[in-house]
Amino acid sequence: MPSSSKLSADRLRNAGPGEPVEVWVYSAFEKDQWTARRPGDLTHAEHPGTAIQMGNDLYEVMTAEGTIEPGYIVRYGLKKWDNRHAVRRTLLYTPEAQAQAAEEHLDETRAQDLRKRIMIFFFLAGLAPDPLQRKWERETALNMTVIAAASSLTNFFVLMTLAQIFGAAPGPKVEYVLEYIFFDAIARILWIVFSGQPHGTLILTLPYLLWESVAHPERRAEKKEEVKFSLEGDVIIRRPETGHLTIRSMLYDDLLLGATLITFEGNVYKSLHWHEEGKGWKRRWVYEFEKIDADPKLKYPEYTRPRTPARLRVVEEFTRRRDQAHIFAMIWGTFPRGEQLRLQENYQFPAAHWTSVTAGFFLAGAVLLGWAMFMFRAPGEFLVCPVYMTLESIYRLYKSKSKGEPAASVLGLLLSVFVRPPK
Repeated sequence: MPSSSKLSADRLRNAGPGEPVEVWVYSAFEKDQWTARRPGDLTHAEHPGTAIQMGNDLYEVMTAEGTIEPGYIVRYGLKKWDNRHAVRRTLLYTPEAQAQAAEEHLDETRAQDLRKRIMIFFFLAGLAPDPLQRKWERETALNMTVIAAASSLTNFFVLMTLAQIFGAAPGPKVEYVLEYIFFDAIARILWIVFSGQPHGTLILTLPYLLWESVAHPERRAEKKEEVKFSLEGDVIIRRPETGHLTIRSMLYDDLLLGATLITFEGNVYKSLHWHEEGKGWKRRWVYEFEKIDADPKLKYPEYTRPRTPARLRVVEEFTRRRDQAHIFAMIWGTFPRGEQLRLQENYQFPAAHWTSVTAGFFLAGAVLLGWAMFMFRAPGEFLVCPVYMTLESIYRLYKSKSKGEPAASVLGLLLSVFVRPPK
């Protein structure tokens, strides 16, 4: 892809004699939703490519292939639409639409690069000022709350161990640094747990806030005029020829998850499957249904678009709780087994996975802490905590990896007294 901050505009070229298409579209990036035709065989039906409205003509995407044309990475072969195929969805091709798509692609590329750097240097990213972390969370859809918590614990264990490399007993300056790291880590962890927001170290956040208030006072005014985010309505895709129905929604709707049959526009549908795609504001839940014959003796719950105000409130609350279950997964992964199984049943929380993640994290921390205590030549009773956490973490890893079951940590049991997971 071109390294410049602006992508080359699309180039259209008429196909030459003997080529299987009529128009070539050269693009500097792969276009979303432009899918080439998939030929059929003895066991699979033919699937036409995406329908593209170009001026007054309707084209089908026949091929998508790489190109060595300077400034471009892919070219799409288009051919006039065959009327034997039903048009399911049409994408409008205009210079304005393509310019907007190119800008969105650049934004997504920048977000992916930022996301990669944050994941690699998470132990530093979690120390960044609070407003900066929240900005990164909006741009990358990363869970900066978890990253800030992991950074706090990791830095504490690692720096404490490294300090001992230079001697069995640290000097006064090192002691002050370790004391600050300890209290800063504890304060940040408690702040993160009770606020549900990412928080960086105080010595970086305060200067950043002061600089922002002096250098950019207009941003403070902009925040006061914050625009309330509104949900888009569900997108319905009907396929009359197959009897299939697709619902794309920003909401996690328990009615559409497949537990029961539903009615929509007088027809009865059964769920085939559902999945989640995209991140942040681009996140959508995609529900697939198949039309079936109705039983006149039964009454089915009805899905309506738009939802009624009462139903919308219920679904929004259900989505919020589901997000809460997954955003704070690293915390719930230490909670009692019964709580983890309840979250798994209600919100598809991967309980065994997060038990293993937290157990691995605690095991690494216990080893580092034990090593630091050994280097400190601390009394034997100081080793009780790292030894216990090591044994507990090994047991929890065994339960999650070998048995596929969640297991609680003593830290989770203590947290459960003050913090409640979503009901």
